[in-house]
Amino acid sequence: MGRIIVIEDNIIYSDFVCRLLENKGYQSVATSTCNGARKLFAKMQEDDIVLADMRLPDGDGIALLEELRKQGRNNPYIVMTDYDEVPTAVRSMKLGAEDYIPKKLIEDNLFPLLKTLRKRMERHEAPIYERQSAAFREIDHKIKLVATTNMSVLILGESGTGKEHIAEKIHARSKRSAGPFIPVDCGLLSKELAASALFGHEKGAFTGAESKKQGFWEEAAGGTLFLDEIGNLPPEVQQMLLRALEAKRYRPTGGSKDKKADVRIIAATNEELQTAIAEKRFRADLYQRLKEYTLHIPPLRECREDIMPLADFFLKLANEEFEKQVKGFDTEARKQLLAYTWGGNVRELKRVVHWAVLHTEGDTVTADTFDFDEMPLASDAPLEMDDMEKKQIIRALEQAKGNRKLAAALLGIGRTTLYNKIRLYGIKYKE
Repeated sequence: MGRIIVIEDNIIYSDFVCRLLENKGYQSVATSTCNGARKLFAKMQEDDIVLADMRLPDGDGIALLEELRKQGRNNPYIVMTDYDEVPTAVRSMKLGAEDYIPKKLIEDNLFPLLKTLRKRMERHEAPIYERQSAAFREIDHKIKLVATTNMSVLILGESGTGKEHIAEKIHARSKRSAGPFIPVDCGLLSKELAASALFGHEKGAFTGAESKKQGFWEEAAGGTLFLDEIGNLPPEVQQMLLRALEAKRYRPTGGSKDKKADVRIIAATNEELQTAIAEKRFRADLYQRLKEYTLHIPPLRECREDIMPLADFFLKLANEEFEKQVKGFDTEARKQLLAYTWGGNVRELKRVVHWAVLHTEGDTVTADTFDFDEMPLASDAPLEMDDMEKKQIIRALEQAKGNRKLAAALLGIGRTTLYNKIRLYGIKYKE
């Protein structure tokens, strides 16, 4: 993400906002007038974000927004308001503003919004390598089948397998492609404000709700709402989501009337929801509603023919980022990449390759530059089971009576690591 352009005529408040941004690691530049803003706009980069006051000495923030849009610039534009300016701020959103934030609530509201924007901008800007393995050709076929329907889709797969990318492809090939694609990480929603975040709230609905606010559901109207890590939704919000899916209606927090919004749901999780259902953490009826169509995304270790094409692709990206000219991987490095288990999947592969390119002095990546999350297998050894570790896992599962969370605790490892090793070793057990 580029700079945050702060347009505010109150110098004290402007300095306050810039300090907030800089303390969070954002670059900022400030001006107090429309003319000053126009000068900054002339040098604006595609990843810059505008944070503008409504009222300025020589104009107003909405006029600046209109100018930007007429110039063909689609940079995110956030409006700062006083409470009596909310109707005008709402009008700015109809003109293409990303959102509006009451000035008194900027510390609480600004950074979650910037985080969402950063993720959205990275998603649209990052080049994508379309995998060619047999498994992913089959997934692509299934995407084409389901994309043109209005069926809810549940995407299952380990962390780092590219579930959001799959969801985007479904949306892009659907009849809703002209509408919004709104990604939401349910793991980042607080239990207290999850309902408000999804369905919005009315003014005065809770402490701090100084103005009316639309939720992700309304924002996704006419398009697709992608709910990542759906298993993290609180039970009461799961019930609200089920009602919205079944009745095509929802009610904002603190509201007295239902609203309608045409939304398609794509959900994803790296957790086995049937286990969550058994543990009373997830509703069985919501699970059935979400899995009208299910896509299973295999881990990278099951698609080894994708490893080197992906590694070569990430090497090119790293060369561009670090302004290097690394040509490829030596023989030992390629062996290690192919032998490694990739518990973090494609996300881990990208990180490992970027790290290696950064630390490569010559024109070829060597194995000693890799920074794996786990100990790699010997590159000259066949991919075979470690009998001792396998026996320990089986024993822990037996002691835990199939409860993987408890088994992981007994072994002193994370649940994801345990899941990966169960799959790697082909361990069968009863839950």
